[in-house]
Amino acid sequence: MKNILITFSGGRTSAFMATLINELPQYKDYNKLFLFANTGKELPETLDFINRCATEFDIDIEWLEAWVKDGKGNGTDYRIVSYENASRKGEPFEDVIKKYGLPSKLWRHCTRELKDKPIHKYAKEYFKGEKYVTALGIRADEKHRLAKKKNYIYPLAEMNVDEEFVRNWWSRQSFDLGIKDYEGNCDLCFLKSKRKKLTLLLEKPELAEWWNNMEIANPTDKQPLFDVYRDLSIEDLVEQSQQPFRKAIDKHELRQKQNSLFEDEMDTEFDCFCKST
Repeated sequence: MKNILITFSGGRTSAFMATLINELPQYKDYNKLFLFANTGKELPETLDFINRCATEFDIDIEWLEAWVKDGKGNGTDYRIVSYENASRKGEPFEDVIKKYGLPSKLWRHCTRELKDKPIHKYAKEYFKGEKYVTALGIRADEKHRLAKKKNYIYPLAEMNVDEEFVRNWWSRQSFDLGIKDYEGNCDLCFLKSKRKKLTLLLEKPELAEWWNNMEIANPTDKQPLFDVYRDLSIEDLVEQSQQPFRKAIDKHELRQKQNSLFEDEMDTEFDCFCKST
């Protein structure tokens, strides 16, 4: 039997991929492992969404958190958690920052320590050392993110599924993630554009407190600021969010508004896989 690891980030795309792999006949005979690695900085809506996906679509999703061990040479391990007891105050992320410093575009150890290491350590043990393929939820409109890595597959990109298809699919379900596309999973990820960060700080200023605490408590010569790429601290970004700027917009909501200007109910149609493959 073939083994497949399905990474479940908690976003709409990875959730759609999970339902797809769980149902498509071509994956029927695979030994499937659905994994979510909680960083403690996901939005509450993300955790609720993952829990409901498991219930509504009958998917057995394992929840993990990084277990960061003190001392040089001690690699990151994992802890098994659940929806009920998963960290919600950034504890795993804080442990990573204490050991490795604040992450940035130059030092992306958050993904390495909070996601990759615990996920693949667990998967190797789950599959008892046997080979497995890893399914990543990268869409057709994100082909710049595709990497030719051995034992990785990209089902959505291969099926030509894009962001609009995924959002339209979720709009027809009985529930949705319930956050804007610019919010993402990690509440104030450094990889977000400056516009997105300013929009989030304007709409949810309380997000700044935890990151500001991390910035103050873990200064280093290499990375003393939250946004090292732009040489900006969290306080700088909070201050700029109070000034006039063009806010980020949810793409799906924008499309819906545009469609309503030119269509009536008789013009409405939906995408299907025949059209996208």
